[in-house]
Amino acid sequence: MGKLSDVIFSATNFVANKIQQPAVILLYHRVTDLAADPQDLAVSPANFDAQLQHLKAAYNVLDADQFLYHVKEKKKFPERSVFITFDDGYADNYLEATPLLEKHAAPALFYITTSKLNTTLEQWWDDLERVLLTGRSLPANLNITINGGAHQFNTASSQHITDTYYALQGILRFCAPDVIDHAMQDLYTWAQCGPEGRPTHRMMTFDELKAMAKNPYVHIGCHTHRHPAVGMLPFQQQLEEIGQSKEILETLLQQPMKHFSYPFGSRKFLGTKRYYNADSIRACKELGLEMVCANYYGQVHSWSNPYALPRILVRDWSLDVFKTNMERFFKM
Repeated sequence: MGKLSDVIFSATNFVANKIQQPAVILLYHRVTDLAADPQDLAVSPANFDAQLQHLKAAYNVLDADQFLYHVKEKKKFPERSVFITFDDGYADNYLEATPLLEKHAAPALFYITTSKLNTTLEQWWDDLERVLLTGRSLPANLNITINGGAHQFNTASSQHITDTYYALQGILRFCAPDVIDHAMQDLYTWAQCGPEGRPTHRMMTFDELKAMAKNPYVHIGCHTHRHPAVGMLPFQQQLEEIGQSKEILETLLQQPMKHFSYPFGSRKFLGTKRYYNADSIRACKELGLEMVCANYYGQVHSWSNPYALPRILVRDWSLDVFKTNMERFFKM
């Protein structure tokens, strides 16, 4: 945001918080130690452990049913309410995050993308990292056609390769899933590698997800089947992407899915590019979803839109940084 919009946003939140104490939804993706994390998605187990201990001591950590009640009924949240959420469905959510949630008796909601469950394949942004940034010998130039557009990249040096990685990520995140899959196949051919993923970046198996879903501190929601920016898709395809993940999870876990989060989920856009739109909200309503989270910086009040709730992304912060940020999140 620019300076004027920052001022307007801060002033609006200040007034809203004077009217009513806000709640804050935290967004995590991974809890694990990684050798490299170009997307800054992983929080170390040590930092997550410390963060949970602080949240339980200083805040009111609500579970999914409690938070849904306040959203649906438009009820004021308890003071200093926090809701913990995870996106995507990485295996470390089960292996490393869930034991720490159980240790601290801290509930969380996990939004699951279903297409790569029970496979050795990585999500496309991780796969892009695997192909480009893991030290393999690559050609000096990349010529690739994506969605009908020709792109040329210099990949002669490590810096050029890194620049290419971020450029491709920016292009692909606004593409339809079939376009992304085709681009990745072209990259495998160019780099002379296959689609087999790294164990460190896999999604959960069906058995892991079923076991995690039985944990009393875990609630499961859906997150599309193939993780597209749904706002770039026509309504029917949005309905299918969201509905397919909902159906798979309901069949696998034998429980209704009430919760959903938009992939990427930011309100930011470039021209006609949208992470979600009015059709996205319409699709969620048609599918009977009751609470939907986005991924833009903000707080939740009793009057907040239940189909586009703001969340705040947590990075791999030390305890001191986390404490400072949490206080800021409630004031903003």
